[in-house]
Amino acid sequence: MANKNIHPWYLLVAQIIAHLSIIPMIMYGEWYHWLLGIAVYFVTGCFGMTMTYHRLLSHSSWNAPKWFEYFGTLCGFYGLTGSSIGWVAIHKEHHHYTDQEKDPHSPEHHGFFKVQWLSMFEEPNPRYVIRLIRDPIHMFLHKWYFVIHIVIAVVWYLIDPMLLVAAYLFPAMVLWNAGSFINTLTHMTGYRNWETKDNSTNIPLLGFLMWGEGWHNNHHHDPQNKSFQHHWWEFDMGGYFIKLLERK
Repeated sequence: MANKNIHPWYLLVAQIIAHLSIIPMIMYGEWYHWLLGIAVYFVTGCFGMTMTYHRLLSHSSWNAPKWFEYFGTLCGFYGLTGSSIGWVAIHKEHHHYTDQEKDPHSPEHHGFFKVQWLSMFEEPNPRYVIRLIRDPIHMFLHKWYFVIHIVIAVVWYLIDPMLLVAAYLFPAMVLWNAGSFINTLTHMTGYRNWETKDNSTNIPLLGFLMWGEGWHNNHHHDPQNKSFQHHWWEFDMGGYFIKLLERK
């Protein structure tokens, strides 16, 4: 495993390009481009980040069939926020040192700007992801992360440059910011259902926009719980899909 999160400068450049996608979306995007971007954001955010990278691979909070583990990993991978190995390692370290100086996601210790947009420069610790490193699929996606993403970008561009924007770069930009707001804002402002030993809070808007992730205080109170919903009105889309899959 590389000692840094899959070449952080490459990931930073990729995210800058993704953020610039808002310009062609506003200038040339048709209604179906916006609909496509939202649909891809749902797949990468809900199936990828929330259900797989976070609740399954980081916390083992639910029993997913192997096909969904790999499907959800591909969804998260497509979202351009890092490989499963790098993402999970950093997140586990966040829970180990929550809101302490060694917490890579602590806005109190590292500042809002760094946690929100420069988290790719944190060094993932391999000891948190031994199982993933031993898994050939996860290791392949980690090792060849940027080669695969370059191929994806070229294919979309050759089909239609606006598909490169709407089906890839724009939803990646939305996912990056929504996911990073979970790391920053839900440790700065919001309400608390539980008096945890950290600064975690719940933010309803992020709860809805990030498929349940915004109920962050609920999650920190019980990290192994597959559902982040502790009140009937705390809508947790990721938790609902997990319950649906576990019934199969």
